[in-house]
Amino acid sequence: MIALLKVSIILGIIVVLINKKFPLAWALIGGSLIMGISFGLPLYHIFRGFKEGILDWNTIKLLLILYLIALFENILREKNILKNMVLSFKTLIKDERIRLISMPTIMGFLPSVGGALFSAPLLEEISEKTNIESERKSYINYWFRHIWEPFLPIYPGILLVSVLTDKSINLLVKEALPYGLAVFAIGLFFAFYKVNPTPTETIQEENQEVTPDTPFQNPLRIFLLSILPIIILLTLVILFHFDLLYVLIGLVLLLFFIMKVNLEEIKNLLINSLKIQNLILIAAVMIFKRMLEITGAVSDIAYSLNYSFLPTFIIFFALPLLAGIFTGVTSASIGITFPILMRMLPYQDPVKYIILAFVSAFLGVMVSPLHLCLILTKEYFQSDWNKLYSQVIKSGIVFGIFLLIKFFLT
Repeated sequence: MIALLKVSIILGIIVVLINKKFPLAWALIGGSLIMGISFGLPLYHIFRGFKEGILDWNTIKLLLILYLIALFENILREKNILKNMVLSFKTLIKDERIRLISMPTIMGFLPSVGGALFSAPLLEEISEKTNIESERKSYINYWFRHIWEPFLPIYPGILLVSVLTDKSINLLVKEALPYGLAVFAIGLFFAFYKVNPTPTETIQEENQEVTPDTPFQNPLRIFLLSILPIIILLTLVILFHFDLLYVLIGLVLLLFFIMKVNLEEIKNLLINSLKIQNLILIAAVMIFKRMLEITGAVSDIAYSLNYSFLPTFIIFFALPLLAGIFTGVTSASIGITFPILMRMLPYQDPVKYIILAFVSAFLGVMVSPLHLCLILTKEYFQSDWNKLYSQVIKSGIVFGIFLLIKFFLT
């Protein structure tokens, strides 16, 4: 339990620093250094952990993907594809709430780390002329991005559970579906409670400013053409299982060719898409996760709870929850905890406990301050951390209550 106390204190320090407007990247790097020292690692091992965290191929690949996402977005923005998509979508869909949740919900089909960056610019365009504050935009983008994760078998979490437990994926999807619906319902409540999103300008007012080529001439056709690059992206990654990195490279090159982007424009796009602050932030997150691995902190916490005298259901709830909070990645928390939990699996209603552990891991990740989608969304919309995180925590508490009630009633 000493490991749990140490990691909890370090996370507390990081949260305090964030509240004091300290840059999150440097708070994480400082927390990583404190973690290494508190677990008795020599400075040489600590700095080697920092180096491994930065130079790991997964880190490099993630940095490349996020850079290419920014480049992809800038091409769509500079060529007015985003604008056409949003204007035509506004013409087709009148309900402001449906407009706001649609893009993160659609982009949620793309199970990529930090994938909230795909939907953020789309949501920003749609909500540009509404009375929605940045924290609520961040919450909508973050929460609705993940409504599919509890049950959709394109996400690695539920697939990993199927492999580790030798349970049918169809069975797991069926059992986990109610939790996805609950995530959606909770998101609707907290996104629009006491808020009626209204446009500050009407479509008619916008229509007066557009050219004869306006999307309102044929909004469905324009919308489909505008969203086509995203549909291609989703199709190649989800249906054909192509690697996201190479799909993005191909799409960017294809857009350069189709849009007849000249060399000067390409140069400007490449430079403007390089967001150094975001890249440092990602590197800091990966360093922190590497330090958790080197110190063995999460494994120590897992084994401590395993040999405690706590009731079985509490262990199946708390262990994946804590691992999710400390790692911010569903598949990581499952990979760490399920080999331990499977040795404790009750003979009666085993699937019930498996689902409890899986959904608890998801819950932990959703409320984790290390979750990349949360961090990137907060940075994109420049939201106040306290206001945003309080909404996430409240939603997580409600979801946790639902999870436990359903566990005991089924």
